[in-house]
Amino acid sequence: MGKIGRNDPCPCGSGKKYKKCCLNKLKKNDFINQLQLSSEENFENTPKYRVMRAVHWSLEEVRAFSTEQIIQKLQDFGVDFREEQFLEDVKKFYSASDLADYWGEIYPVTAEGLDEDFIWMAAIVLWERLAPQVVNSEQIDDMMQRGYDLLEEEKVVEACTLWLKVWEFLKGRFSPDMKSIEDAEQVFSGTEFLLNWCQDLEMMLEKAGKEDISFFEKRIEYCREFCTYFSESDSLIIHNMRRDEAESYFAIGMLERGEMAFQALIEEFPNSAWGYIGWGDMYYLSRMNDKIPLDYEKAKRLYQMALTKNIDDKGAVLERLRELERERREND
Repeated sequence: MGKIGRNDPCPCGSGKKYKKCCLNKLKKNDFINQLQLSSEENFENTPKYRVMRAVHWSLEEVRAFSTEQIIQKLQDFGVDFREEQFLEDVKKFYSASDLADYWGEIYPVTAEGLDEDFIWMAAIVLWERLAPQVVNSEQIDDMMQRGYDLLEEEKVVEACTLWLKVWEFLKGRFSPDMKSIEDAEQVFSGTEFLLNWCQDLEMMLEKAGKEDISFFEKRIEYCREFCTYFSESDSLIIHNMRRDEAESYFAIGMLERGEMAFQALIEEFPNSAWGYIGWGDMYYLSRMNDKIPLDYEKAKRLYQMALTKNIDDKGAVLERLRELERERREND
């Protein structure tokens, strides 16, 4: 296996970035192995292991230090920290972790083993204290993770409210040369991949809309913004966002706008069965509210429209038609 980058997907399959998952576990195991080796050799040939830190640093421990103590320790580790330069650097870097990596490139950093973590944790804490007005990726990541915690508590509206603030922070980082969501990964260094989180936000906005209809309006705006920023993302992602926008119009009772959105969707993706299925479902299987009439004939026409095209999932359309006919017979 080739070298795994810090921001690559973790090979364990967790869906998180390597640096936020198994990298720290590997560091800990390496350190334990080093201690065992040193013990076997009675430290005769490896005296440096005597002074290496034996437990992981935590942000709480670093935050317990004064600012002066943190700066002194950074300098002890070879980082030539200057507050004036730091305040300029926070404008150039999106995350404290990236800034810490930069220090490792320009300074003769001597931190080894578990002490390596002190460098980036110090950058986070100093950023909090010296430049609180500049939002970094670590703060954004904390907001994302808090959102996931709220979802576990079934507080969907609160989670979406928080995540929409995250989206606003992220939008300020997007530039015209970022044509796909993969391109935008460069502006965020956190636990989640942007693609995964963006799709989670869309799904949760639908769920929140069932509690507060205004979130369907927010879902429409979000989906449109996503497609505008990242028009060259994978076609499946764009298709799903367009379809979600169309569904949301139906959810707020704007049937005509929803019809127009679905029409535009199947024109843009004529070979995708799910545009036609989604449109037909608005009148049959997945009606968004009681204001939308149950209309078997219209749903059937929309499903059958897909069969006149060279669609990619004909079986799904035929299954919908069978379900529709079966239910209609049962209700007659």
